[in-house]
Order: sequence, then structure tokens, then C-alpha cells
Amino acid sequence: MGAGSRQGMTRATNRSLPCLDRRAFLAQSTVVAIGTVLMTACGDGLLGSPTGPGTVRLTITVADYAALAVVGGIVRLNGTGTPIAVVRSDAASYRAFSLVCPHAGTTVGINGASFRCPNHGAMFASTGAWTGGQRTSSLFEFTVVTDAANGTLTISS
Repeated sequence: MGAGSRQGMTRATNRSLPCLDRRAFLAQSTVVAIGTVLMTACGDGLLGSPTGPGTVRLTITVADYAALAVVGGIVRLNGTGTPIAVVRSDAASYRAFSLVCPHAGTTVGINGASFRCPNHGAMFASTGAWTGGQRTSSLFEFTVVTDAANGTLTISS
């Protein structure tokens, strides 16, 4: 194959490639960027999901929360950096969960004896397990240490 043949092939190849002008390039790039943002915000819960609340350590007095007097009682702790719910799981133990939805970071609300994300409809049992609505992982669970003698719970991540 001579130099002239290769030169002819290069010209033919260059003519067959589509050429985007600046306006078309910007339009297509914008569509891709918007699509990426939407997938992150409303996807399957894997993109952009919160991984946890960071460092948390606080102690509460159980008697300060009337709902914790009964098994199944749930309270939201106010004044914490991360919204936290405490659940009395049986006569002598408690569980604590981040109220940050693992799907997209919205604050989850207490819905009777369970939790529900107001933005995407994800639902969680009082155990923090995902039960329906927008597919996502379970709520982040904190470590809870009970001090029965003092009537306190220490919650940490």
C-alpha cells in the first residue's frame, strides 16, 4: 500500500466522522450532566447514599422520654447533629437509628411504630430494616449501651 493510498483512507475516514458544533456539544453535555444528577437523586439508593452519621456520642436519661416507658415506644432526639430515633425493643433493651434516609439523605419521619421517608416513600420497620417503598438499604444503627442502675442510654457510632 503506497503513501497515496493511506492518504486517501485518512481523508475518507475523516469525512465519515460526525462533527458537532459548539452548540450541539454543549446541549448534549448538559443532557448528560442533568441525567447524572437525576440518577444520583432518584436512583436505586446506591449512588450518593449517606454512609453514616459520622462520630456521635451522647447519653440520655430514659425517664425523660415517656414513650420509652413501653416496649415499642419510639422517640426522636432533638438537638443532635444527626436526627436520631430511639426504640424500646424489649423490657430491658433499646435500639437507636439515624433518621437520615439511606436513599437520598432526607430526614425520615416516625410513622406510628415504624419510619417513612416523606420524599421518596421508603418505609422502615422499628428494627430499622427497609420494608417497602423506594428501594434502599436499612437505616444506620447506632451502638446503644444501657446503664440500668442510672437509667441512662449511651448512643454512639
